[in-house]
Amino acid sequence: MLGIEKLLEKILHRQKLPKEEREKIDIDIKTKYVHGLLFYNSYFDHLSKALSKDTVCLIVGGWIRDRLLNRPLSKKIDIDFLVTTDPFEIVKRFKKILGKGDIFRFEKEKDVATIIFYEGDHRYRFDFSYFDISDIMENPDLDFYDKEREIIKRIEQDLMTRDFTINAMAVVFDDTIGLGASQTVLFDPSGGLEDLQAGIVRPVSYENIEKDPVRILRGYRIAQEIDFEIDSDFERWVKKNASLVKNAPSERLRDEILKIFDKERSADTVDRLIKAGLLQQIIPEIESMIKIRKTGDFHKYDLLNHSLKTVEYMEQFLKKKRF
Repeated sequence: MLGIEKLLEKILHRQKLPKEEREKIDIDIKTKYVHGLLFYNSYFDHLSKALSKDTVCLIVGGWIRDRLLNRPLSKKIDIDFLVTTDPFEIVKRFKKILGKGDIFRFEKEKDVATIIFYEGDHRYRFDFSYFDISDIMENPDLDFYDKEREIIKRIEQDLMTRDFTINAMAVVFDDTIGLGASQTVLFDPSGGLEDLQAGIVRPVSYENIEKDPVRILRGYRIAQEIDFEIDSDFERWVKKNASLVKNAPSERLRDEILKIFDKERSADTVDRLIKAGLLQQIIPEIESMIKIRKTGDFHKYDLLNHSLKTVEYMEQFLKKKRF
């Protein structure tokens, strides 16, 4: 696992040093410490056996966010990893150790090796993305400390390409498992922890959103799921740039919309998408619905609000049926 000759040990474990020694370490990183055990999952013990000794593994994204929020586990558990060796070899070994699972290749921002497996009615999905630091490790002009700085810088660069600050945090996998679990650095270059505390969904950058406009819908969906507010500046930006979603793949937009309807408060989120001018970019018929006002004494609402109320009441009905 963390097998680069203890290259990161000094920075990742410097919280164990006396304060006066800690302050002498000249590393440009916004140090925030959390206990690694907070992020533990029982399948990590199996995964640790699938990681070769020369693999650095980081846990990133929504799993970090949700564990910091102490959210209850759902029946769909998704965890994202960055690894410095071939992710497809890792998932093959992991499947062999588990004795179950299906392996897939997905193309997201980068190629992703995915394994999906089940435990009872819980579905697990582990995504592994390749994190290339080979050029750093093989550079003869860099000494131990230079490599340390460059790796930290690259971790932060990767996180700064992500969608929202609350998804752009990472911890080292080794610090989350078994007896080795300890205080660990929370890599958080965009201020995600502060946004978690404030209950805000804020983009890492608007450039990242423009590159992948599906992230706009994802932001509203995440806010719905964890009951957060959309950053007001981001919402104003969305209203001015709503047409960007037309450039997104329709199947990915569909998937985000289906996820919105799969969660509670879907009617509220749909209403926000319409007020932001987003949903009518995807479903043009909504423009006509907006124009049709209340007709006759038997209609309490105009057509659009009637439709939204239908979604709301259906959600309430289904919720009662579940209990």
